[in-house]
This record gives sequence, structure tokens and C-alpha cells, in this order.
Amino acid sequence: MAATLMRQERFKRFVVGADRIAINGDFANKIGTYGVAVAANYHSIPFYVAAPWTTVDQTCANGDQIP
Repeated sequence: MAATLMRQERFKRFVVGADRIAINGDFANKIGTYGVAVAANYHSIPFYVAAPWTTVDQTCANGDQIP
């Protein structure tokens, strides 16, 4: 549904939450976010992650280290 609405130019931007953020800015979220991010990129729609500072894992260098 999201991709269909993107094709119809119904979105100006996307903002999602995150379960964990690595020091370099890589993030992990619930199932489905990746597909929305890929579709947003394809349609040139800005995609943002909003989360509290406590979501940043100071011991995690990058997304490869997120379980």
C-alpha cells in the first residue's frame, strides 16, 4: 500500500522510529521498514529516522553488529 501511495505522489516524506541505532547511524526497526525505505528511495522521497538518544547503542559501531 505504501508503495502505491508513493507512486501516486501522496507522501512528501517518511519518518519512522528505530529499535536500535549504531554509532555510525545505521539503524534497525520492525519488519516492513526496509521495504518502505527502498520504495521511498526509488520514488525520491526523503526518509528519516526519529528516536530518543537512549536508542543509540554506544557499543555498536555499525549495523552489522546489531543482532
